[in-house]
Amino acid sequence: MTLISFEDAITMSTNYTKRHLLLGNGFSIACIPSIFTYGSLFSRADFSKMPEIEKVFRSLKTEDFEMVIDGLENSSKIISAYDASLNKLADTLHEHSQALKEKLIETVAYNHPAFPSIIENDKYRACIKFLKNFIDGGGNIYTLNYDLLLYWSLMFGMNDKLIDTTPSDGFGRDTDYQDGEVFVNDYITWQGDSKAHGQNIHYLHGALHIYDHGHEVQKFTWTDTHKPLINQAKEALESSRFPLFVAEGQSKKKMEKIIHCGYLFHSYKSFSSVMKVGNKTTKYALFTYGVSFSENDAHIINKIPQGKVAHLFVSIFGNPDTEKNKAIIASAEMLKRKRRSGDLEITYYDASSANVWE
Repeated sequence: MTLISFEDAITMSTNYTKRHLLLGNGFSIACIPSIFTYGSLFSRADFSKMPEIEKVFRSLKTEDFEMVIDGLENSSKIISAYDASLNKLADTLHEHSQALKEKLIETVAYNHPAFPSIIENDKYRACIKFLKNFIDGGGNIYTLNYDLLLYWSLMFGMNDKLIDTTPSDGFGRDTDYQDGEVFVNDYITWQGDSKAHGQNIHYLHGALHIYDHGHEVQKFTWTDTHKPLINQAKEALESSRFPLFVAEGQSKKKMEKIIHCGYLFHSYKSFSSVMKVGNKTTKYALFTYGVSFSENDAHIINKIPQGKVAHLFVSIFGNPDTEKNKAIIASAEMLKRKRRSGDLEITYYDASSANVWE
C-alpha cells in the first residue's frame, strides 16, 4: 500500500464542509515516546503492593494496562462459575482490576512532564500548525488521551495568537445574580450543553485536569492557583481524589462509565452527532492521528460507519506492512463494509508527513 502525504490528504479534503480530528495515543507518543507508550508506563509503575498484577502482565506477554484490566475483570466473573469456593479469589481479582485503573492514573500523573515549558516552543508551533487544519475550519477535535499535551498546545496557540478560532472545552465560571450584584465562582466548571457553549474540544475519555465532583465537573487551571496542573493532580491523588478517567478494559465497560457522567456523555454525543450529519450539500471529513482502531475503543470507532461522514483519513506510522499497521488497516476497512450505503471513502496517509511536533 502506498501512503499519501498529510498535505495531499488536506488538499483532498478541501471539498468537504468541515474537517474533524480524532486523536489517539500516537499523538502523545510522537511528542515524548519515553513517557506515553504503554511500555514506558509499565516500566515506571510500582506494583510492589500487588505483585500478582505484574505476574499477570508477564503471563499475558503484554504491557497494555487495558488488556490486563480486561483480563482481571473477566476472570473475576468466570472463576466462581467453576468453583464456588473461589468466590474470595474472584473478589480479589475484581479489586485488583479497580486498583490497576488507579495505578494507571497515578503512573500517568507522576511521570507526566511537570511544566509546559519542558516541551520546546517549536514543537508547540508545529502542533498548532497541524491542529489549525481542523479547528480554524469550524471542525471539532476529539481526543482519547488523558494527558495535557493537547491542552498545553492550545493554550500556547491562544497566548501567541496563532489560532483564529477560540478553542473551547466547554468549561467556564458559573455566575449568580443576587440583590443586584453578579457573583462569579472562583473555580472552573463544565457549563453543560456543548452546542450552546460552542464546545469544539472534547476529551472523550477524560483527562488529568478534569475532575468529577458529583453535582458538577471541575477543571484545574493554572490561573486560579498559580500551581502547575501536574502538581495539582498529584496533590489530588495524595488526598485520594482521582481525575475523570475512562480506563476500563472493555469498550462496553467504557461506555457504561461514559453514560453516567454528563460531561463524557455530551462529548460522546457530539462525536456521534458529527458522524451522523450529512446530506447532499453538507459532507464532513474525519482525520485520525495516532488511533489504533482497537476493540477497546469500539464504542467510538463504530460510530463512524453509522453516520454520514463521507471521507475517513487514517494515519499510519511507518511501514504499512507491519502487523500492527495491517491490523489498523483491516479495522478501518471493516468500517467501510459496515456502512450500509457503501459510500465511506478511506484514505491512508503517512503520519510522519504531518510533522505534528516537528
